[in-house]
Amino acid sequence: MPNRIIKESICRSDSIDSLSWFEEVLFYRLIVVCDDYGRFDGRPAIIRGSCFPLKDIRLEHIESALSKLSTAGMVRRYEAGRRPYLQLISWERHQQIRAKKSKFPSPDETCNQMISDDIRCPRNPIQSESNPNRNPNPIARAEHFEEFLSAYPKDCNRYLTETAYIDLLMAGKVAEVDLVRCAKNYAESCRILKTQERYIKNAENFLKDFAFEKYLPGRYKKPEVTNKGGFNDFQQNDYDFEQLEREILSN
Repeated sequence: MPNRIIKESICRSDSIDSLSWFEEVLFYRLIVVCDDYGRFDGRPAIIRGSCFPLKDIRLEHIESALSKLSTAGMVRRYEAGRRPYLQLISWERHQQIRAKKSKFPSPDETCNQMISDDIRCPRNPIQSESNPNRNPNPIARAEHFEEFLSAYPKDCNRYLTETAYIDLLMAGKVAEVDLVRCAKNYAESCRILKTQERYIKNAENFLKDFAFEKYLPGRYKKPEVTNKGGFNDFQQNDYDFEQLEREILSN
């Protein structure tokens, strides 16, 4: 494994400072295990085995840290052949590329990128920060994605949902707070209507198909459930079961 370069300016990076200790450690270890093009397998189990072979780390902690690195603009997540990969941003500017070919597919070779192509060169904390007051990566606007996931009434494919979520934000289709509200309204509707899980939309389709629009604040109408037409509408008869039993036995 070739040596990696980490610049001294990383100690004063606002992006690094925004990370938890575990997220920061994961970022450093990813620098070590990535191939010569800054790419690596995006599956949490593989990352855990490669980055933390001697530690007992839960997969959900890996996933959560990857999500934070992604929204902070430090890691690009994408899919190729239905398998997740990651790319450390601006890797080629700060590391020596010795191999002629990457071990992993390029994010530019697939249309299923986990982060919009509009962000081509987001801010990299490894490089020198000559202007610490410049605007952060716009992708960092996705501050409430975890809240959206928690509110949504069905488990989802995190990668695909995150893609659709960020694409909507980048396109200016809807405010993030409204997306979270839509998830809560949809969950409420499903509870009231007692919608079976198999009929609840997948989160990525809820976003991509614009199904969320009817649950936007100002458009959403809380369902009203009545028993009209149901079994409770039938008039119940009062029977004297002891009398009936006596009549049956007497016959």
